[in-house]
Amino acid sequence: MSSLINRASRNFLLKHPWQLALALLGITLGVAVVIAIDIALESSLQSFTQAGRAISGTATHRIIGGDGGLDERIYRQLKIDKGLRKLSPALQSTVILNQFPESRFTLLGIDPFAEKGLQASWQTALTEDQSALAGRLITEPDTLLISEHTAQKLELKVDDWLTISTGQGERKMQVIGLIALSDSLSRHALDNMLITDIATAQEVTGLSGKLSFIDWVLDDSDHQPSLIDAIRDSLPNTAELIAMETHNQAMRQMTEAFSINLNALGLLSLLVGMFLIYNTMTFLVIQRWRLIGSLRLLGVSRKQVFTMIVQEALLLALAGTGTGILLGIMLAQGLLHLVSATVNSIFFRIEGGDWFVSYWQIGKAIGLGVGATLLAVLPPALEATRLAPSTVIIRSQLESGIRRIIKIATSLSVVFIFLGLGLAYFSETSIRLGLACIFMLLFGFALMTPGITLVIMKGVEWLTGRLFGVLGKLPPRLVTAEISRTGIAIAALMIAVSATIGMDLMISSFRQTVSDWLKISLQADLYVALPGEKLADNKAAVDQLLKTAIAEIPGVSKLSSVLHTRIRGVNGLIDASVFELNDQAQHGFLFTHPPKADIWQTFEQQGVFITEPYAYHHGLKPGQDLLLHTAQGQQAFKILAIYKDYSGDRGHIAMSRTLYLRHWPDLGFTGIGIYAQPDTDLSALEPQIAGLLKGAQSVRSNRAIYEASMQVFGQTFAVTEALRWLAAGIAFVGVFGALMALQYERTRQLGILRAIGVTPRQLSIMITSETGLMGLVAGVFSIPVGFIVAYVLIFVVYQRSFGWTMDFHMNTASLFQGLLLALIAALLAGILPSLKMAKTSPAIALRNE
Repeated sequence: MSSLINRASRNFLLKHPWQLALALLGITLGVAVVIAIDIALESSLQSFTQAGRAISGTATHRIIGGDGGLDERIYRQLKIDKGLRKLSPALQSTVILNQFPESRFTLLGIDPFAEKGLQASWQTALTEDQSALAGRLITEPDTLLISEHTAQKLELKVDDWLTISTGQGERKMQVIGLIALSDSLSRHALDNMLITDIATAQEVTGLSGKLSFIDWVLDDSDHQPSLIDAIRDSLPNTAELIAMETHNQAMRQMTEAFSINLNALGLLSLLVGMFLIYNTMTFLVIQRWRLIGSLRLLGVSRKQVFTMIVQEALLLALAGTGTGILLGIMLAQGLLHLVSATVNSIFFRIEGGDWFVSYWQIGKAIGLGVGATLLAVLPPALEATRLAPSTVIIRSQLESGIRRIIKIATSLSVVFIFLGLGLAYFSETSIRLGLACIFMLLFGFALMTPGITLVIMKGVEWLTGRLFGVLGKLPPRLVTAEISRTGIAIAALMIAVSATIGMDLMISSFRQTVSDWLKISLQADLYVALPGEKLADNKAAVDQLLKTAIAEIPGVSKLSSVLHTRIRGVNGLIDASVFELNDQAQHGFLFTHPPKADIWQTFEQQGVFITEPYAYHHGLKPGQDLLLHTAQGQQAFKILAIYKDYSGDRGHIAMSRTLYLRHWPDLGFTGIGIYAQPDTDLSALEPQIAGLLKGAQSVRSNRAIYEASMQVFGQTFAVTEALRWLAAGIAFVGVFGALMALQYERTRQLGILRAIGVTPRQLSIMITSETGLMGLVAGVFSIPVGFIVAYVLIFVVYQRSFGWTMDFHMNTASLFQGLLLALIAALLAGILPSLKMAKTSPAIALRNE
């Protein structure tokens, strides 16, 4: 009996390649998007981790300071007084090569002999013939090493000279060796990196006596807890000892919200795929309804029928998942660039590395693909075994049963929708629960879709019947007559389109919010950017002289300044903006609540502001104290207000320059704001200011900064946009195939219509009208659902993810795009079947069936 069942199953699937291909397509596309996102994300983060290993090797801990840096005497004290053996000091600085001004390079100053104990990637890559290169870095001035990959990219070879530009001027340095790295991640980690002796780096950058960090290897033989505590106690207040594992974990935590949101987009694609799989498997069951009935009459049990359908689904799941994994790996190569660009824009700098795939990612994709398929096939498999053999061959039994199920599903949809809204309200700060709320809402509205479709089609049937007679009633009747399949196709399309509308509304709202914020924040007419090492001995004095010179230019009314630095807090380093403000610059702060009248006097002398993201992530409110480490020890600073800022998702604090200089060293400026006198020609003023600048310093108008910032915003959401349209594309292709399969299944019904006198033209209009109605219902219903998705994204998910609050902005173009997407997908699905049926004679259609 089992051989008979297997043969019947195999022969049926081979005779219906369309349905077979559709089932594989739904699984393949859903799995492909999930694994592509997973690979792109993990590859980006691995690039960051590998970059650290390329420099730090086996280091277990790192000693860091704020932007004031570390005094190199700390290294000598730890090495001599504390007797620590495996210590490696480093100085890291960003420089420009005159030959390649469009790129930024990292100048890494190290102690080559101390580095050997850490087994850094660049050290272990040196061959025996190159072992003397480390010594030459110390004995020969102005020498450096680069990787072979960087040398090829820059068309350099050994003994070539480079001209390096820093805040101290220009310096020629010689390439004395190339580092060959076999590991692709390590190779990319050392891209654009120039390795030199630490003394040379200090001389070139003007950072004499300064270090960026000190790496330390804690041996297993050391008495670890007491030694770590002793080291921490010996460090000055501005320095901190952190574990490398904690540091890497902290970097990953920074991207956690971003990762969760991208993974949710991948799962959304899989959810759409599940509906398509369900629809397809329902086709496969319904099309052999009579075959299943005949098998039941021959003695095949319910269990055997159930097993046959589940086995088919399992084979399809394995084939579709395997294809999806291969497609996902190819797709990941394109997503990797977008994901890396977003991480660079928002979180931290990573070099674009190669993608890699782990066994865990493959296993996860297999589990999701197979699990989703088996879950989607359970309803049709159970339905195939539910009816008695005497009634299973009657087609009407299914639709009457489905209508009873639709009533239950409509009731359940209300439950899911209220559960989703309740989850959004009571889930506090959880990002995952916020996203789960969206999935519950989408699933709830999907359950409601067939019931809504039946109600709408009744109204459409009355209207089209009055206008076009009997033929006008047929399209809506065809939709309702086979609601078991049309309802699922409409629901799948509605989910994808509503998610597309919701994300588009969220992105457009965020774009408008950022645009409004930038226009308020950019109060000055021109801005001077002053990049360079804050630790340089004369930077503060040089910056002050530049500021004085700018103030003396005719047409300049007043100035403001900012220093972006890092200050050590209780839980690590905190980004801080140090402002020197005039009365106009004060209008650039957008407070979340109206400030007190004397807030600016208090800000100048006593307290600090914090940004929305910083307040959200640390649970802080105005009136509370913020503990910061100063040269005089730990001190409390009163939080005066919270202001909006969209420059980063972790947030920062703001304080006046007067207050800052009481507790920390003068590090100069990061930027200077220039306020021109009325009627001043800015196009003439800008070149005069540019003439005072040197090196990488630049001056730009507020308009140019606004446009550049909006361009960065676009790059930040490029991956989200790509995945949003990818999910819509999956629905488009899947629903297109599902509706085509539905029309081809009706060959006999359409043949009967042709036989009773319906012309080919009328038949084509009827088929396209039916699919158009399905697309229209999906598109119209997706608009209110899309609004709800956008609301949850803006006021729940993204606020919890990044700490930002956004204003909701209507974008009617998003609504029309969503409606057109649904309508076009459905109309296109009816074109090919209508053309085929128009050319097929009624006799052939009836005989084939």
